[in-house]
Amino acid sequence: MNATLLAAPSASQTAGRRSVIGAYPAGRLARHLILVLFALYALAPVYLVLLASVRSEADLFSGPLSLPWPIDFSNYARTWNESGFAHYFLNSLIISTGSTILVLLTAPLAGYAFAKLDLPRKELLFGLFLAGLVVPAPSVIVALYGNLQKLGLLDTRLGVILPQAALLLPFSVFMMRTVMQDVPKELIEAAVVDGASPLATYFRVVLPVVRPGLMSLALIAFLFSWQEYLLPLVVIQTDDLKPLTVGAATLQGRYGVDYGGIAAAGTIAFGPLVVLFLVMQRSFVRGLTAGAVK
Repeated sequence: MNATLLAAPSASQTAGRRSVIGAYPAGRLARHLILVLFALYALAPVYLVLLASVRSEADLFSGPLSLPWPIDFSNYARTWNESGFAHYFLNSLIISTGSTILVLLTAPLAGYAFAKLDLPRKELLFGLFLAGLVVPAPSVIVALYGNLQKLGLLDTRLGVILPQAALLLPFSVFMMRTVMQDVPKELIEAAVVDGASPLATYFRVVLPVVRPGLMSLALIAFLFSWQEYLLPLVVIQTDDLKPLTVGAATLQGRYGVDYGGIAAAGTIAFGPLVVLFLVMQRSFVRGLTAGAVK
């Protein structure tokens, strides 16, 4: 009995097991290796910036790939306090939040109308929105500057918030239309039968269903506004109103560059985006895939 249990498997069984076990990990290992290489390629600049932000000016170029000890956080304190980055950070927060709120107030309504309502020539109107996707922002900056000057919005935060929201609308409406098409038609019909008005149906029935899409749109709009450089550079001239992207240019002097300060400023600007994405990661993925599978 024991001899039978302890008998070695046949040669054909051993070869079959090796072929099955060996073939699967090999492909899996190759995929993981490719992903690791791409991750290292993407994270290498982030690692170098983090190292530069915790180095003093004296040892900035000595062993640039090694972690310094002791770690010097003076670049962060100097950038935040002496360079006025507290004001820049607050301005970026106000501008990004304002443009995101405007997008969330308008794009879902337009997406709902294009997806679920019977409107005359709505496909033509939707095509006009899509045309905005192919218009680069620098091509309209001169006309936009003149319009803002006539409206008295130059050198104001509102003069950046409104154009940023407008530049985001074509993509936002397209995304929201795709998300709204995934809302079951039976839910809307049931709300109408119960006597709900179109706005009540939108707020009480549709928005709870498309909440992941709204979260994704909010994250995309905030990221776009946070990293925008050209529009604030043209519109805002007062130093106290500049956002982080424009304020970082003050660290580059005429005769020298504050590499440690610039690295610390980049880390300060990059940190909130990472935290926001990690918090909203699940909703972001669900929102992007909404309407992709029927």
